[in-house]
Amino acid sequence: MDLVQKVIDLSNKYEDEILDLRREIHKNPELAFEEWKTSQLIFDSLSGLGFGITRDLAGTGILVVLKGKNEGKVLLLRADMDALPINEKVDIEFKAKVEGVMHACGHDVHVANLIGVAKILWELQNEFNGTVKFLFQPGEEKGGGGKKMVELGVLDNPKVHAAIALHIMPIKKGEILIPKDIATANSDGFAIKIYGKQAHTSKPEQGIDAINIAAHIVVALNSILAKNIDPFDVATFSIGRIKGGRANNIVSDYAQLNGMIRSLSPKARSTIIERIEELSKGIANSFGGKCEFELRPGYPSVVNHKKLSDKITLNLKKHYGKLIQDIDPSIYNEEDLERYIIGDSKPLMNAEDFGFISSQVPSTYYMVGTGDYAPNHSSKFFVDEKYIKLCTRTMTLAALEFLRD
Repeated sequence: MDLVQKVIDLSNKYEDEILDLRREIHKNPELAFEEWKTSQLIFDSLSGLGFGITRDLAGTGILVVLKGKNEGKVLLLRADMDALPINEKVDIEFKAKVEGVMHACGHDVHVANLIGVAKILWELQNEFNGTVKFLFQPGEEKGGGGKKMVELGVLDNPKVHAAIALHIMPIKKGEILIPKDIATANSDGFAIKIYGKQAHTSKPEQGIDAINIAAHIVVALNSILAKNIDPFDVATFSIGRIKGGRANNIVSDYAQLNGMIRSLSPKARSTIIERIEELSKGIANSFGGKCEFELRPGYPSVVNHKKLSDKITLNLKKHYGKLIQDIDPSIYNEEDLERYIIGDSKPLMNAEDFGFISSQVPSTYYMVGTGDYAPNHSSKFFVDEKYIKLCTRTMTLAALEFLRD
């Protein structure tokens, strides 16, 4: 029996278990660095099989290690664990039981899928050389768990040679997107603190209106993308929150703007940051006020390694028909199956903390379509579960392709 067929058969064997795990995690969503039940479920699912297991990474993270038949390369496979502060509005039998918390980004699927991949590779450990590290990472949503994992040494002892992660997406069922280079955007938060001088509104000349300064800053900042960024580069930023003022009849002495920058290139990122600070301070000074600019660095771009990503793309194109046949016969019967594997997909402007890992080792981050029902981070986010098996098969084959090379 060829290796691809073994992977298909084993994914069928573990399918019900993977779906049960996904539903259990979905019913019990946990926010960043609070994934205690999820962490225990992972441990209970994989302990006793001979894996090396390290627990309590940044509290709830788990690193599971599997060795092949001989020494060789080391591959890290990663799944994020945390849910979002969203109230689920989809009526399903395994609807979230925690009020105001929901798996609205598919991390429940990622965890269950990686458990399944671990069990399949455990059964196939005589088919490959090297070592696989399965990283169940906490705190991706606004928590920077990926950075904490790198700082805790998950890429060392033994040293990781490559890393792979997937993300389910609300796109066409069965579609697989594998960016060749940049996969996601840099993301940075910022605060602009504006200081004026308080006065009564009957004597405006005695004050310096911080809200007025803030309004001029907001208008001026909108020129940056049009006038300071290369038209062929992709970047965006927005002011998401404004606060200031004490009373209707007082000239405000303080205002604050908070926003987010997203950019694909380091040059665009640095230009936007520099211009926001320069314009804000210059405008504040011109009105007699003062301004402080605070940058809150977020997640770096996920950058795919071209050689590794091309290899995975070619392998998935080669075997896609067999992988999808029993999952969705309607896709299998189409003439052009290769169009479902998009190996040069456009970067996403989303933030993703797998960038902390991809900046350290050659990596591939790819996306699997599970149905375009509602966007990520929506209270109506929904996954067609039969395509979870496509995640399991593709990640397992990608791992084997790397380790057997």
